[in-house]
Formats: sequence, C-alpha cells, structure tokens
Amino acid sequence: VVSTQSTESSGINAEYGGDTRCSEEGTSPPSTHEVLGVDHWGQVYESDGEDRVGYCCGIRRVLGDRGDMLLSDSSDSTPVPSEPDQEVGFYGEVLDSFKAGYLIRKDVDGVLIEVNASKHAYNVSVWDQLIHATRALLEMSATVAQFRSHAEYFAPLFIKLAGDRQTETVILEEVATWAVEMERVDEVQSILHSLYDLDVLDEGSILAWSKGCEEEIKERIERFVTWLEEADEESSEDD
Repeated sequence: VVSTQSTESSGINAEYGGDTRCSEEGTSPPSTHEVLGVDHWGQVYESDGEDRVGYCCGIRRVLGDRGDMLLSDSSDSTPVPSEPDQEVGFYGEVLDSFKAGYLIRKDVDGVLIEVNASKHAYNVSVWDQLIHATRALLEMSATVAQFRSHAEYFAPLFIKLAGDRQTETVILEEVATWAVEMERVDEVQSILHSLYDLDVLDEGSILAWSKGCEEEIKERIERFVTWLEEADEESSEDD
C-alpha cells in the first residue's frame, strides 16, 4: 500500500520536475516487482513480494568513532555500551514487537512499553535501544513506500525516544550505516525526508550531521540538504 504524500512533498516534487532515475544496479528488488511510483526526489520505488535483506546482527555502535561529536553538547550523561549477546536478543524482541504492533495496528504506546520492558530485561543502554529501534524500522521495509507507511505508524514512538540533536544524530548515523551495509544508499534521501516530514528529525540536526557524513551518503542527499538550507534561509529572512 502506497501512503499518500503530503502537500509539502507534492510541492517539492513539482519543484524538482519528477526525475525518474532508477536505483543503481544491485539495489532493486530481485523478485518480480511492480513500479508503484516515483518520490519527490526521483527515486523509483516498487512492490516486492519478499524481503530483500535480512539483518545479520553485525552489531555496531554509533558511539564509537563519532562519540565525541555526539556527546559534545550533552551534560554529564555517559552512554554505557551493552554486551553483544544482550544486543542480539534485544534487537530480536524489538523487531518482533514492531512487526506485531504494526500488523494489528496496536496503539504505538503499547509497542513502546514492550520495547522499554525488553530494554530493562536485557539491560541495554538507552543508546543501543534507539539504534536497534531505528534498525528494526528500516529492516521491516523492503521499499521506500513501505518505509513511509511504517514510519507514519512508528513516528510517535521515535519522537518519545529521541527529540534532541544528540539522539537525532544517533538515528541519522544508523540510517546511513544500514544503507551502506545493505546497499540501499539511493533510498536515504527519501527516508530522511519522511522522518523530517513526520517530525522525527529536525532540520538543524540533519544539516549539522550532513556536514560530516560519508561522501557516498552526502552525494545522495545533496538535493534534500540544499532544499533544507534554502528553506532555513527563507525562514530567517521572514523573521
């Protein structure tokens, strides 16, 4: 089911002329598929009868290489890394809670209660909780259209888990890492725009993070970043 694009998104589509570029070789679904539409950044998305990717539980932490940057504006809270076995078990429970909740359209606060219960049961850090919740949202979606539908449902949960520059950067880093690992970098621009539209990510967080992200990702999100910068300039002029 393709979710209806917002009025704002439609305006952007018209502005950019609806480019119909296809994804790079190797990133389209391998099974029989049907073109469902083209998003406002020119990404063609298609239906897919089966999941394209599986999570291999290659545990990574955002708070490794870029920990200093993430914590630069924090108070005295220091993230405590979780044990790998705990993270694997926790991720499995989060993914199960997400899938079951979305399937029956359970109240998203109920899903959050389950995720928090799993967090305490496995004794994982708040940072790993956010990382794995983000990964679960991404892994549920075989196409951009599916991601938009899932994100609309789970947005209130992520708004409660995140909500500041530091936590939003954790989400951005995980999206980028997942996209590179799964060879789905062409989808990052649409994913970030969906999260921005749904108030999960703030434009300031996206712009600050984009300055230091990998070149492979930076090239894919260039038009979105430019649009955000121009919108920010217009807003400043109006003020």
